[in-house]
Amino acid sequence: MYYEVWVDLIKKDSVLKKLQEICDEVHGVFYDYHFIVRVSDEDVLKIDGVKRYRRHYDC
Repeated sequence: MYYEVWVDLIKKDSVLKKLQEICDEVHGVFYDYHFIVRVSDEDVLKIDGVKRYRRHYDC
């Protein structure tokens, strides 16, 4: 499934690296959230620097 991810901007670079390691896909966006990611289990998104995530409404 795809999730919208909001991150702590101070930790954005380190969070991006971690997301790239654990997610099947990571896409940077410039809307209301910072990334769209594809993962099979949303629990992997519970990492330091991720403020919030929710299932992407289109996917």
